[in-house]
Amino acid sequence: MRLTARQLQAGTLLALSLAAMAALVSCSKQPETQTATTTTETHTVHVSRVDLGQNLSADRRVVTTDAPFNATDTVYAAVVFDPPVPTSQVTARWTSSDGGVIGETTQTVPASEAEGVTQFAFAPPAHLPPGTYRLDVLVDGQVQSTREFTVQ
Repeated sequence: MRLTARQLQAGTLLALSLAAMAALVSCSKQPETQTATTTTETHTVHVSRVDLGQNLSADRRVVTTDAPFNATDTVYAAVVFDPPVPTSQVTARWTSSDGGVIGETTQTVPASEAEGVTQFAFAPPAHLPPGTYRLDVLVDGQVQSTREFTVQ
């Protein structure tokens, strides 16, 4: 079988076209990469409530709440956290009516999947003058809850 010049040109042109297309496809193909995405969750402590009183139970709960305090009473605070509770630094900052800090205590609250409770106590070094006082509960340095109480 003998090919004409025209058939040879067409065959050559077809072969060159196929080669060019193959080159374009191989050049345009992007290398495959895999990207892994990780998510880091941070949990913060959420204060559910702060109970103030003059006595505590064995499970660190306040027995008497919302009663005025006497000048020599120890003021107990039970700070209740919503679950889950990550390990955190919790501070009780006690301030007078003029805004001056009269006491401050920091505790490490351990991680827990259940509701968390920690307690603080403020025993005034001297008789507190009558007035309104405040407890600020700070978690990792940020105020999360505030409670006012009265000394008569």
